[in-house]
Amino acid sequence: MKERDLMKELGKKVVFSLNDIQKINNSSKEYSKIILSRLLERNLIKRITKNSYTTKLNIMAVASNIKIPCYISFWSASSYYGFTEQILSTIYVATTRKIKDLNFQGYKIKFIKMKDFFGYQKIRTGDDEIFIVDAEKLIIDCFLSYKSMGNFDEIKKVFSNATISLDKLVGYLKIIKNQTLIKRVGYLLESEKNLDISMEFVLDSNYVLLNPFSKKYKGINSKWRIKI
Repeated sequence: MKERDLMKELGKKVVFSLNDIQKINNSSKEYSKIILSRLLERNLIKRITKNSYTTKLNIMAVASNIKIPCYISFWSASSYYGFTEQILSTIYVATTRKIKDLNFQGYKIKFIKMKDFFGYQKIRTGDDEIFIVDAEKLIIDCFLSYKSMGNFDEIKKVFSNATISLDKLVGYLKIIKNQTLIKRVGYLLESEKNLDISMEFVLDSNYVLLNPFSKKYKGINSKWRIKI
């Protein structure tokens, strides 16, 4: 196969491996290694990890296709959707298993293992595919891995700026069944968006901190059992 034809086929994949070159080119493993080495030397492809490569420049697409399944979430998704003005050098990716962080093209890609792995979508931008959290699950992910949001103000920006389906969000909360999460989300929905979901849940009597970054609080909200 001619090089331009091979590159065209590789360009259809966001991330590819040596095995993909072998299949596309119908060549042996050893010869495929030679092809791979030549493409790297000429900077026609970029190495991501030991056996993953790309021709793409879109860091969100690359980061969300390195491992399957995974999706862009947390502070990175907030930035992508325009909920924050922050420009990030770390890309936060939700995964189903523990994966070592890596550096690629000036970015740090940080993988966050998530137990509740759902609520994401595939977005096509040109020839690239990005797997990214939906707005409703982002509201939840903000608290499930709050350190990946940077600070509490960034969490509040998501609540203030996101356009959401209340039914979908309530459904997600009922799947997870986490009282602390329900209390925090319920309070912020009411304070930031004037949306009340209290009739959907029965709360226990425990009070929890609204801001997971701080142990300090100035008062309480008895409706949501929240220390604010």
